[in-house]
Amino acid sequence: MFRLAKPKDLLTLILALCLSVNDHGRLCAGPYHETGFEGRIMAFLELSMETEGIMGLSVGFAGPDGYSWAAGLGYADHGQDVRASQYTVYPVASLTKMFTNIAVMQLMGQGLLNLDKPVSAYLPEFKIMSRFDDQPPMLVRHLLGHYAGLPRDLYKGIMAKDPSVRPGLFEHLAGQYVAYPPGIKYLYSNLGYELLGKLIENLSGESFEDYIQERVLVPLGMAHSGFRDKSSDPGSLSGAYIRWDETAYREMPHNLRASGGLYSNTRDMVELLDWILATGHREPRVGDALLQMMWRDQKTAESLDIGLQSGWSWIMEEYPEPMEGFYAYQIGSTMHYNAVMAVAPAHHMGVVLLCNTGGVLDALEEMARLIILAAIQQERGQSFPADEPPPEVPFESPPQEALDGITGLYLLQNELFRVSSLNGELVFTTQDQTMQAMYHADGWFSISEGFRFKALHWDDTRVLVIDRNGSVFPAGIDITDRYILPAELFAKLGSYRLTGVDPEIEEVIYQEARVLLDEGIMKLELVLSPHQQRVFGYEYAGFNLIPAGPGEAIIGGFGMYKGETVFFDVDDEKRYIRFAGLRFLKTGH
Repeated sequence: MFRLAKPKDLLTLILALCLSVNDHGRLCAGPYHETGFEGRIMAFLELSMETEGIMGLSVGFAGPDGYSWAAGLGYADHGQDVRASQYTVYPVASLTKMFTNIAVMQLMGQGLLNLDKPVSAYLPEFKIMSRFDDQPPMLVRHLLGHYAGLPRDLYKGIMAKDPSVRPGLFEHLAGQYVAYPPGIKYLYSNLGYELLGKLIENLSGESFEDYIQERVLVPLGMAHSGFRDKSSDPGSLSGAYIRWDETAYREMPHNLRASGGLYSNTRDMVELLDWILATGHREPRVGDALLQMMWRDQKTAESLDIGLQSGWSWIMEEYPEPMEGFYAYQIGSTMHYNAVMAVAPAHHMGVVLLCNTGGVLDALEEMARLIILAAIQQERGQSFPADEPPPEVPFESPPQEALDGITGLYLLQNELFRVSSLNGELVFTTQDQTMQAMYHADGWFSISEGFRFKALHWDDTRVLVIDRNGSVFPAGIDITDRYILPAELFAKLGSYRLTGVDPEIEEVIYQEARVLLDEGIMKLELVLSPHQQRVFGYEYAGFNLIPAGPGEAIIGGFGMYKGETVFFDVDDEKRYIRFAGLRFLKTGH
């Protein structure tokens, strides 16, 4: 479904103001350089940066017939008065996954790789535990589409001066559980792409970094791009900043590779955009059929993701008429750097934004979207149509089977919803309020305009599905008569401090963990380090826990760490929590 800016409606207004500089508010068709397109977009970005508190940003755009441009705004280094440019280098974070995708396409084209073979056929060292009976094999295509059910990340040593502090990938995964069976749920996982990097090494006989450098970056003409300690000019690396703060920070380097290790600039990234939009016309040649696979929706009939359209790390949205095709984007972020790449393939348009300021990823993604919309609008010489409200579905009295099919106690990531039947009507209760739900003829219930919900069944469990202003997603599971607190509950409650991390060598992400009991539900609070709190604007991330046997609990709901396991260990009479490679020692009640 198409959407305009949810988090940043102000950016839409800013773009409208910038685009009205010429032509009396009307965009006209014709070559971009004749109509001031570049200048208008630069004005839009400049105002957006001021609105969002962004220190420095670089932009690259690729359009039809080989048209492209790249530029920079703001500062790469404010203290040294160095302006950002098209040649300023940034870590592109998860945009690295696009280059991993290209390597996969090349190996497929050579007949060395089959997406429908199990991962273990190419990586016999790979092992992971599962709680699911008769789990289907994890296929290579599951890794590419983030449908493998793997945990999200290994945080130990993810950002460190010394790469040796990071545990081995296979060693870490052997002690973890899958969160879901493959194919059931979209779970964004850097670990999945790190496995793809290992797979590329096994099949090519080269290191991942060397393979990408020689077989992808060089053919693309990306001469100023590379991996850690291999970027063309260390002096061109942008400084790191926080919103509305002129202080330059030093971000420790990432120890990701295939999932997020590349450094680049927008001049080089335009070469990638041009290749994507005109594949088959230049090296590295993979063929259009292979390229189109990365934009194929990865959902299956069993998937719980109703409203999501996802490809190989791409999120896709359909354009409304009169626009054509779909819009696809990838995002990436470190602590201080953010990156967005977006394309409208049917219009042969793409944009990349690289930024040196933490906490602005949502705004950056919206800027990219609006630039593409403005370019298409200019191409067509007509305004983009406003979203039309969906047709109203009439209310009716809920049948008893509809009431019986949804009543329950639903555990979300950090909330608890109770849905109950009272005198033939449905009542929706949160921690703060109780509301009557209205029943629609299409089987959905609603409690307000723009908020509808229903239940579906998965693995003999009821799942609460929410439709929020057209965005449809699973939110929580029914735990009625299923939530059993562990016998050692009170021994697990309390505060835990991070251990085994030297802040002089590696970045502290979560400095503390807290386990508490709230409304009969175990909760985990992961407290961010003070600097992380400044970057992201919140103190901790909270998660409901589902006990899963001795010494283990599962993160509930469908949030960031959905379905992942938290381990409770006892070692020399000391109590610990293990999560995502981090270990916390209990210090108090």
